[in-house]
Amino acid sequence: MKSSPTLRDVSRQAVRSQIARTAEQLFVTKGFEATTVDEIAAAVGMSQRSFFRYFASKDEVVLDNYERMSDEYVEHLRSRPPAEPEWDTLHSVFSLVVDQFADDDRRSHGLAIQNIVESSPALLAGYLEKMDRAQERLTDELVSRARERGPQHECDQLLLRATVGAAFACLQACVSHVVRTGDAGNLSSRLDRVMTSLRPHGRA
Repeated sequence: MKSSPTLRDVSRQAVRSQIARTAEQLFVTKGFEATTVDEIAAAVGMSQRSFFRYFASKDEVVLDNYERMSDEYVEHLRSRPPAEPEWDTLHSVFSLVVDQFADDDRRSHGLAIQNIVESSPALLAGYLEKMDRAQERLTDELVSRARERGPQHECDQLLLRATVGAAFACLQACVSHVVRTGDAGNLSSRLDRVMTSLRPHGRA
């Protein structure tokens, strides 16, 4: 069983989240390259030295957004019924993204950060690594869930990893369509259609 975070861990994460939110606003307003660590630290109310106790670089601040999203994916998955088919669980996990795109402010902010990521080869590489890690984490959670239900529910881990990857491909295709067309109004219905059409055979 996973141990509960200590008060110190919670406090540290709260400060990291505050730094990240403040930095993201500066990145969106001024641009990533034009924003300095000194400006981020000053906006939060700390020294540059204190900033580096929480983040190693500006790049890490941007990528922290995707780390937090990965944490939310895992928490949402854990809240789903143990006997729910994996594909349906993943579809439900992606409701977090659908909800973000349904809110004008959150969608605009998220798209601005995504544009920053895609404009930098280093950030894009880091983003892809975070997404790969998110898929691994969800796969591990689904494998653990199957084992907890008993030997008869043991699954092929390689097949399950491919299933998670396919689900993420559905999500990415729909989000990319929104980014390209600017039409965010039907993300939910598009994701429903794509995931229903591409539901893996042989997986309930």
